[in-house]
Amino acid sequence: MRDYSLLRPLLLLAFVSGTACTNGGKPTPGVADGQAADAPPSFPCVHFETLQRFLPEALEGLPRARDAGSTGRYGDVSVSEAERSYSRGEEREVKVRIVDTSLGGKLGQAIVAAAEEARNREQNDPTAPIFWKDKEAVGFVRYDAANTLAEASLLVGNRYVVAVSSRGFPGTVEVRRVAHDIDLEGLARLEPSPGGEDARGKEHPW
Repeated sequence: MRDYSLLRPLLLLAFVSGTACTNGGKPTPGVADGQAADAPPSFPCVHFETLQRFLPEALEGLPRARDAGSTGRYGDVSVSEAERSYSRGEEREVKVRIVDTSLGGKLGQAIVAAAEEARNREQNDPTAPIFWKDKEAVGFVRYDAANTLAEASLLVGNRYVVAVSSRGFPGTVEVRRVAHDIDLEGLARLEPSPGGEDARGKEHPW
């Protein structure tokens, strides 16, 4: 399945622009400057194994195919990402990805701007935006009819990015349904634990 997500291009843009980590470079209160410089900064993102708990265990009619996740620092940027895919042969596939990153502000601004730009679209428009106040989620939806590719990208709790993409389904009903069934309220309330560790490149085929 083609990676139809805007997340990776936006992350790349943020890398190039040199955006720093959340609270990056600030010494810990009460710690001498020299000590703060020597001590590794606490990891600002939720570990990917915690994010995985919010991925759907199963989707009706689509067997679970693969899990992937990583947590790590890339220069001044911290990223945690958990992804799960579900597929039925080559005909249909759904991917759900949850991202927590120190570049969340930039990603969030882009998602909210895209949703606001599409606010006046009719509700029966496949690309009508998402504004779910009860789930603390806002997002935009895209659809490529020629290739039956769809994606819903949501900002949840003003922090986490959830992307649901599909192939082989007419319209965007499936990505909306899957996104709505995720525990977005619980994700919005999730707070990162202090510290954290890198665990890059974890992947499990089912």
